[in-house]
Parts: sequence; C-alpha cells; structure tokens
Amino acid sequence: MVDTTIINGLYVITPDEPDTNKLSAMVLATLKGGARLVQYRAKTLNKTQQFLQAEVIKELCDRYNAYLIINDNIQLCLHLDAFGVHLGEDDTMIESARKIIGPEKLIGVSCYNSLDRVALAQDSGADYLALGAFFYTPTKPKAPKVSLNIFKQARAQTQLPIVAIGGITLENAPSLIIEGVRTIAVINSLFMSDNIEATTRKFINLLNIDEKS
Repeated sequence: MVDTTIINGLYVITPDEPDTNKLSAMVLATLKGGARLVQYRAKTLNKTQQFLQAEVIKELCDRYNAYLIINDNIQLCLHLDAFGVHLGEDDTMIESARKIIGPEKLIGVSCYNSLDRVALAQDSGADYLALGAFFYTPTKPKAPKVSLNIFKQARAQTQLPIVAIGGITLENAPSLIIEGVRTIAVINSLFMSDNIEATTRKFINLLNIDEKS
C-alpha cells in the first residue's frame, strides 16, 4: 500500500519552463530549502521535452530523498519509477489508472470545488485529493473557486489527505492553515519569488514542517 502520510506540508508543483537547465536549478533550490514533495507538471511542452525534464528532476529528487509525482502521464511515472501520478478532470479515470500503475504507486485527483467528485475519487481508490482554486491564480485563471466551507465539508466526508491549491502565497496561506489545511500546493508564489530557497523555507516554517531531510 502507498504511504499517504507523505502528502503533508509543502507540495511543490513545477511551472511550465522549456529551459531544462533553468527548471532544474529552480527545483534544486526548493529541495535545498527543504521541499520533499514535488509534482512535475508541464502542460505546454511536448512529450519528448517532458520526458527529458522529468528524468532530470527525478535525479534531483532522489538525491534529496524527495518524492516525485508526475502530472497526468502514467507511462512517464512508471518509466521513472516515480512515487505517483496526479490526475485531473480530463485525465485517465482512476480505476483505469490503478490497473495500469498498480497498488504501490500513489494516485492523486483534482476535485476542484466538487464534493461529488471528492466522494467519487475516494470510492474509486484515490490516495489523495486536491481542492482549488482557493484564491485567484494566473496558472488557471478560470479555475472554480473553493471556499473554506467546502474544504471543511470535504474533510468531514473523507479521511484522505487534502491538498489546497490555487493562488496560495506566504500572505494568505495562514488563513488556510489556521482552518486546518495541512498541505498546500504552490507554483507561482514560489518559483516567481526572488529567492526560491528562502521562500521554500518560509512556507515550510508556516506549516511547521521539520526541515531535516
């Protein structure tokens, strides 16, 4: 069985960055800052670019004892022996993904602002859920908004880890953490910061995560 306790604290999601050297340096900075959960996400790159980038990031994650999750691409997850895969609304159905990926790999599912999708994901065998967007995000400007009330309802109906995503910053993260959010996913507020390593540490400190590897 998959250890779902790994889904806790800071959840780093990579930006679309065609320059592999630049992206690897950015990811390395998060790992040096203490990040131990990384999702490789590249919606605008072709499969060859994704393959090459993901290999580099997997090597970095292995070096820092971090866990790599692949967005959408099950075959890439298997090829790299990554920790798991994250599925969105239009990606492979959970049951089908499980048949391909097996019981030892983690499957995360985007539930947006839908409690029905939370229930379906849990019943279908997902290992963790993502809710968002909690705040406006340029990554998905049309993303449905999620309230803390929806988060609380979701937490009441499932024991699965819940990841909060969407426009989360150092300034607004405390408003989620104080209401019981234990895992936050960040992209822009981390990778667009002047000092990625320092910003990583600040997020981790907010979440009271042990920074020791």
